[in-house]
Amino acid sequence: MERKSREESLELASEILSFIESETLTVEQKKKIVSDSVENFTNHVTKAILAHRKSVSTDYSVVEWEDEGAIFRDTMGDEYIDCLGGYGVYLLGHRHPKVVKAVEAQLKRYALHSQEMVDPLRGYLSKLVAYITPGDLQHSYLVNCGTEANEMALKLARLATGKKCFISTERGFHGKTLFSLSASGKSTFREPYMPLVPGFQHVPFGDADAVEQAIRMLIATGETVAGVIVEPIQGEGGVNIPPDDYLPRLRQICDKYECLLIVDEVQTGMGRTGTLFGVDHWDVVPDIMSLGKAFGGGVMPIAAMVAKKKWWGKMEENPFLLGSSTFGGNQRVEKTDVVLHCQRQFNPAK
Repeated sequence: MERKSREESLELASEILSFIESETLTVEQKKKIVSDSVENFTNHVTKAILAHRKSVSTDYSVVEWEDEGAIFRDTMGDEYIDCLGGYGVYLLGHRHPKVVKAVEAQLKRYALHSQEMVDPLRGYLSKLVAYITPGDLQHSYLVNCGTEANEMALKLARLATGKKCFISTERGFHGKTLFSLSASGKSTFREPYMPLVPGFQHVPFGDADAVEQAIRMLIATGETVAGVIVEPIQGEGGVNIPPDDYLPRLRQICDKYECLLIVDEVQTGMGRTGTLFGVDHWDVVPDIMSLGKAFGGGVMPIAAMVAKKKWWGKMEENPFLLGSSTFGGNQRVEKTDVVLHCQRQFNPAK
């Protein structure tokens, strides 16, 4: 496709804005959005995505246009019950009014902080996360998505311990960026990018003896182990629930071999398993926890890595050492989502 003229580009931009800003659309506009969407995905996104959408066919396609609560609507106004929930994002439903209200209120002040002054809401959110997470988890590092939170967790484990290797699990899933993907245990996602980051050894999920054996063998052969990364309940791997002694034993094993227990709560966190965090079912306190998905309240993308103070020393030496994207920590208006989760957990009447 050849580059278009400035005039053509502005014309398209104006048309798109008119669709977004219009309270009502004509039938012709609605049909055009549907046909444009199929064409745009075919030529400018990835055509293969259309093959995975049950709403797309050769003679009629459905395009999501509005959402609220447990439903979304297509351009024609037909309603559909959302049974997927954005892979765990919409725990509060679509566009929860309290979350939307908080976002709108903050946008009227400023949207993204300048990086020049102290950002108060980042501090408030980090304090609230410390209040609600298990045990003595205290310091938060705010990022944009779950895989980035796991990247930060793995990097912090190496920084804090000075050690190199990690134990992760078969069928585990921690994201698709390179470090997180190295921890993941599904060949489908891993094989196209081999070789991945070295230093990961995978063992069966739910088998604490296998974790200890792997650590012991690594140490015996001259390696060092920075941590064990695990989901409390595997999600992508098939909703696999571990034995009741699994997480408590991993805590004991990590203490014994002086490595960190990293718990990936991206899918299980924020009340998705009946407790505020998955580890709460077993009263286990990890060294590092990652949060994402429902953490953003279904309105803004945000994730976090939260850790114990004892592992935060390198961050005090150089707060920019871990690294994140330019926008890491910027969607901090989502403290309202955490407030709502706290209210529902501790005072259901609210």
